[in-house]
Amino acid sequence: MDGRAMRFLQGRIFHAADGRLRAIWRAVLYVPLCGGLTLVAQTVAVLVVEVVAPETKLAADTMVLMPPRFAIPLYALTIVAALAAAWWMLEVFDHRSFRTLGISFDRNWWREWLLGFSLGAALIAAVVGATAVSGVVRLRVAPDEFTFAEFFSLGVVLLLAAAWEEIIFRGYPFQRLVESVGALWAVVLLAALFGAVHIPNPAATALSTANTVLAGVLLAVAYLKTRALWLPIGIHFAWNWVMGPVLGFPVSGIRMPARLLAAEVSGPVWLSGGDYGPEGSVVLTAAAVAGTVWLMRTRAIYPSPDRQEVLQ
Repeated sequence: MDGRAMRFLQGRIFHAADGRLRAIWRAVLYVPLCGGLTLVAQTVAVLVVEVVAPETKLAADTMVLMPPRFAIPLYALTIVAALAAAWWMLEVFDHRSFRTLGISFDRNWWREWLLGFSLGAALIAAVVGATAVSGVVRLRVAPDEFTFAEFFSLGVVLLLAAAWEEIIFRGYPFQRLVESVGALWAVVLLAALFGAVHIPNPAATALSTANTVLAGVLLAVAYLKTRALWLPIGIHFAWNWVMGPVLGFPVSGIRMPARLLAAEVSGPVWLSGGDYGPEGSVVLTAAAVAGTVWLMRTRAIYPSPDRQEVLQ
């Protein structure tokens, strides 16, 4: 194969007809860029903490369990890093507006967020209600594990965590995969990855992993219905906040430090979720499927006129 043929082949593999890097390679390139920026931002933040408050211990399995005064800025930095990487990719490789990412404060963002919050809260409430009726879950007030300050600050942490995960899993990489391989395969691939990253969580099971994959599908469909991240962010935040700080269950196997209620579970793990929380229950399987089907079929949710104009 001569040099011209090789260059032609490489061009077809890496570049589209319009001369831009193919969408799938843009999705791949985003990962190390975002990871590198995140590592730099968090390293600087940790060094600052060690200088300003050397007595503070930041060793935790997850940022959610860090003291909120440190978890909040750390999550904020990870969001800034993820958005900065997306902005650079959109500017340099896509030649598109940053608004196409779906995180702009347009006229409908708060409606979509509230709708997502309502849907996420309703799904978890339905799961817990069903397991309570079956007798495998009991709830009691937990006054010794609740202060308003902790409850509020933990809510902020979970909101930022949900926003970060949605930017990572339903943001730039997912959107480029939709462009490259189509919505179906993009949903399958990113939902599978979403489930895989939760496998190391405490008390994870095959069912909890499958449910996390289904949750990834639900959140991806929420993005596709609106072409924005506000609806999935609202679902994700309410899902975790109602499950953890409000009702007292572990969130993906992680017990929250502040809880309004305390949950006591018994019976088979496949029904109660066990130490992983409701996400390990077959009841959540049904709820996630029902929520996804409803999102796919409803005509009440669609991209706002502002967003349709940006995406043209």
